Amino acid sequence: MFGLFKLYRAEAKKYGLQNTTKYFFRWKKSLEPGASSVKDEQPWITFKAIDFLNNNLKSSDKVFEYGGGGSTLFFAKRVAEIITVEHNEEWFKILSDTIAQKNIKGWKGNFVLPEKGDLHTPPDFANPEHYSADDVPSYGFNYKAYVSVIDQYPNNYFDCIIIDGRSRPACIKHSMPKLKVGGFLVLDNSDRKYYLTQTESLLANDYQKIIGDQGPSPYAQVFTHTTIWKKVK
Repeated sequence: MFGLFKLYRAEAKKYGLQNTTKYFFRWKKSLEPGASSVKDEQPWITFKAIDFLNNNLKSSDKVFEYGGGGSTLFFAKRVAEIITVEHNEEWFKILSDTIAQKNIKGWKGNFVLPEKGDLHTPPDFANPEHYSADDVPSYGFNYKAYVSVIDQYPNNYFDCIIIDGRSRPACIKHSMPKLKVGGFLVLDNSDRKYYLTQTESLLANDYQKIIGDQGPSPYAQVFTHTTIWKKVK
């Protein structure tokens, strides 16, 4: 355990973080053999963000997520409606089977593959109009259909939207009108600067950042970054 604690303290020191020791034992448990986000019904975002959502979600809430997994099961136990869009067939099957086994209600899953062909050449991964993703299997494909699943819902419909999938700049842009005033927009791995290069200005007027720092997260030895905004108008 001492080795893990030393690693944990080194990560905290790297980012100049204070008061993170309270997360150590949860972090340590998540690194044990056999632990997984689906098994533990836990989102793969920072513990600070997990605790915030746990304390602020209501049983009547409606949630949309780009990218499913343990977060889906976490939300399904806490809210009235959870909508997921997922591009990975194997992962979607695991998630669907788990939800069926647990007899979870209020979930709608959408399996949407990327479409062949870049919409712009070369694609700019930061541009929300390009619907591209900066991972090798996504090169030469676009995620417009995947991102646009949320468009079928009315504006101001969701209480919380989680962006932890592909083509995140485009997901941000499509999500903005769909979130209620007072709702929460969650972006994981927000330290990847290109996610916000062309979208942060879109959020400037109507969204207030309430969480946005590096911190410990489950299943990762290095600290990660999750940002949460509240829609204020």
